[in-house]
Amino acid sequence: MNTRRTAWTVIVAALVLVGGCAKDEGPRYVPLPRPADPTQPMDTVHFSSEVLPIFEAHCWVCHPPMGNGMDLSPTNAYNELVNVTSANWAPAMRVVPGDPEASVLWNKVTFSEVYGLGMPPSGAALTMQDLETIRTWIEQGAMNN
Repeated sequence: MNTRRTAWTVIVAALVLVGGCAKDEGPRYVPLPRPADPTQPMDTVHFSSEVLPIFEAHCWVCHPPMGNGMDLSPTNAYNELVNVTSANWAPAMRVVPGDPEASVLWNKVTFSEVYGLGMPPSGAALTMQDLETIRTWIEQGAMNN
């Protein structure tokens, strides 16, 4: 009887260990919501000087003018993103000012899988600093500044 119990214990332990080693394919970065501290001055994120360069460096190659439906070139990026219904995920909006979690863009760049394939698709995720810049810009109202 003890041999049988020992065998089952070893089998269960092995299954637990094998299951625990499974690769987690979850999001690479999921920041926690931060409560705004009204006593601290707000460092405004500027679209033209901080957000747009991220798009130019990582997104513009696949989203050029006259490309696949979303032009992230410097002259058109803002108007293609903010308060625009996603072509693939309607009625979801590409960028919802003030709400990163409801924005398709945010879910794409954080590889959340809520809206399919993460971006950029090459697997070279944006840096934590780039993600924080995009998140803060959206939280601050996604201004065209």
